[in-house]
Amino acid sequence: MIITYSSMKGGVGKTTNAILTATNLAARGFKVLFFELDTNNSGTMFFTMGLPGIEETIETKNVFEALSHNDIKKYVVPSRIENIDIIPSHLNIFKLRGIGYNELQKTLRGYENDYNYVVIDTAPTYDNIVINALLASDVIITPLKFSSFDFTTAKFLQKQLFDDAPNQVDKWYLLYSDWQERFANFENSPQMQFVHYFEDNFTNILNIYIPRTEAASKYTQQDLKISTTIKNLTSARKLAVEMNKLVNMLTGEDVNDETKWVEKF
Repeated sequence: MIITYSSMKGGVGKTTNAILTATNLAARGFKVLFFELDTNNSGTMFFTMGLPGIEETIETKNVFEALSHNDIKKYVVPSRIENIDIIPSHLNIFKLRGIGYNELQKTLRGYENDYNYVVIDTAPTYDNIVINALLASDVIITPLKFSSFDFTTAKFLQKQLFDDAPNQVDKWYLLYSDWQERFANFENSPQMQFVHYFEDNFTNILNIYIPRTEAASKYTQQDLKISTTIKNLTSARKLAVEMNKLVNMLTGEDVNDETKWVEKF
């Protein structure tokens, strides 16, 4: 399965959710390829930090080389996390802005021989490289915060999917990624007003609520794990629970089947 995180708006948790999805899948024993199409490089830094000689390695093994040669095996880098390999980001990907729409599909052809899942992180834009990811995907996830710009960009992406990738529309889902439980019962709060606005206009919103929490940035920047059983950090526990629900959905399990959840990842 190929899972793509895509949003035209930066700062919505796209990369963080992509990383958490990959690490949760890996903790379940699945082999995962993290394919970094975002030149911001955050996913690459997370998965490769501390690896000896990684800067030199990335100069020859990266997304630009993989897409240019339609090959992942020669350009994949084992990450520091068990069961996860990565195609690292590289600024040379800017040279591929005019790339054909099906090059990523060619590049990933046969990935099932080595990986159960591919997780793709895209840049916050809409161009030929992002279209490649959308066309290659089995699932497309767009994280949402609660703002007018999130609504506008989601509507734009919806229109572009209908225009450029109509067969992918039914594979596209919206994910609340900045949820604050304290506002859930206040109908007049900005959060809940936007919830109604989104739900009046979209039918593909997941019943999963990724919380606003410092635990997310601490996970990606300080490598502090999250757990479903941690007692003193409610938001961190909520993050672990909701990510487990999301990955249950992706793996075809009941989202509330706790027997499939990873306690700590």
